[in-house]
Amino acid sequence: MSIPSRLAFARKVLQNFMATDGFDKLLMGKMTITDVADGKITCELPVEKIHLNRLGIVHGGFLSTLVDIGGSMALSTKGMYTTGVSTDLNITFLNSAKEGDIIIMDSECVKLGKTLAYTTVDLKNKIDGKIIAMGRHTKFIAASLNHPNNVKL
Repeated sequence: MSIPSRLAFARKVLQNFMATDGFDKLLMGKMTITDVADGKITCELPVEKIHLNRLGIVHGGFLSTLVDIGGSMALSTKGMYTTGVSTDLNITFLNSAKEGDIIIMDSECVKLGKTLAYTTVDLKNKIDGKIIAMGRHTKFIAASLNHPNNVKL
């Protein structure tokens, strides 16, 4: 079996997130990967009406979901197909976004240990370059480290 490229593998993991008709597919259906490196990934997603709160701006719960997915996607760049479960997630909201804006999600795996992984996720508005939110995401990964679909990259 040949070793997939980091980009191909990250796309495979993202497709797995979208494989069911659940929450991830509902909110992330138009997310695309734009750049990938060891421990780092950049994705883009257009802000749609479903992502807005009652004030017509991007919903904080949606941005928190992006931090969750971003942390997982950063782990995919390390060859992890299943990316564990969240143990801690925090987010700081700095600016907003509206329908039609494009969110750039820059995610990084800061540390990959034997039981926990630590990630950071910065969300920026592609239109004006402003940081929308900064997140930190810790995941329990011990049970995922030996998954048969993991690969060496």
